[in-house]
Amino acid sequence: MENKQTNKKVLGNHLLNQVFFDKYKLVKKLGEGSFGMIFKAESQNGNYAFKFEKKRPNKRSLLKNESEIMIYLKGKGIPSIESYIEEDNYNIMIMQLLGKSLEKILKETENNKFSLKTICLLAIEIIPILKFIHDKHIIHRDIKPDNFAIGYDDPCQIYILDFGLAKKYRSSKNLKHYPMVKHAKLTGTARYASINALKGYEQSRRDDLESLGYVFAYFIKGSLPWQNMPAKTKEEKYAKILNKKVNIAAEKLLKKEPQELINYLKYCKTLKYEQDPDYEYLIGLFKNIFAKVLKDKIDYKFDWVNDKDIEKHKKYNDVSFDNNSNDDTSMINNVNSLTNGNIKNNISNDENNNNKKSKKEKLDYYDQVIDEILLDKNYIKEVNEENNDTNNEENKKESRQGGGCCLII
Repeated sequence: MENKQTNKKVLGNHLLNQVFFDKYKLVKKLGEGSFGMIFKAESQNGNYAFKFEKKRPNKRSLLKNESEIMIYLKGKGIPSIESYIEEDNYNIMIMQLLGKSLEKILKETENNKFSLKTICLLAIEIIPILKFIHDKHIIHRDIKPDNFAIGYDDPCQIYILDFGLAKKYRSSKNLKHYPMVKHAKLTGTARYASINALKGYEQSRRDDLESLGYVFAYFIKGSLPWQNMPAKTKEEKYAKILNKKVNIAAEKLLKKEPQELINYLKYCKTLKYEQDPDYEYLIGLFKNIFAKVLKDKIDYKFDWVNDKDIEKHKKYNDVSFDNNSNDDTSMINNVNSLTNGNIKNNISNDENNNNKKSKKEKLDYYDQVIDEILLDKNYIKEVNEENNDTNNEENKKESRQGGGCCLII
């Protein structure tokens, strides 16, 4: 592998079939964006995803920040990180390989919809993942179908992706929320953004949950009322989406759907900025649909799985979110664990720290690292710039799909 290549070359398709670090062979390009590209890699130990980022002079790696956030969150539904490496012209994050995104799976269905059963199963899986993230004082801020994926080996397991816009919403020391200031620009994806996010208000847990409600509506309806509205500018587009969301009642948006779906969205929209969401109540709404409407059992039989997939998934059913912690994986040992071209096995904290730090000391360390990232003003500015770049790319894509000079929502 040559390290002196230009950014353009490094991130090109010629990387296919190259072997990195005497271990990983890139076999397929999975996607690309403003950050760089993602490839599937094979090794003797299994399959992985390689995420490349162009190096930016005098700027902290957003990819490194994302890898540290994901290691901090470590748990069921969070993709695992193998390593983060910095090369001459680019940064690489090696992570768990996942299957298709929910958006891609949806597009492969006949009517561009998921069944009510699948939506309920998704809710029962995803809401606890969001609670797990929120309990660690972080919000995602870009909940959308593209940012959820199924497992590569276990299509019954749902994962949440892309923590590039993630942010702390409260102090991990005293649980005090950061002030609800108003910003000039939207953070996230307009189609699924909460009403308060579209208005520019600082986001909290309620906004992730409201966005998830719009995702459910999209899954069961196949589209949302604020799609395909022409707009000449991005600002006009966002204003139209906001106006539509404010003026359409949950009952109309989810007409003919179970009352529990309506109640989910209504509840999320009434949450206060600092209010603790009742996650159990929200999960219970979808369990009620199973019992009263579907008269079925929670068997993980999503629209895209078969009986063999369900059998394979059974070993995961007893995994508890409460048992997921950072104790068995050190952030230091994961990030930059590749040195001198050789792979180092992840080392547990007990082995790595001779002084055997207490659990509290470890958690304080993780909190400090995450605070340094997510409370850094320069990082926040760069994240917002990347978010604007991503939204601009989405607008251009939608405009091309619409075949006209207007932006298509």
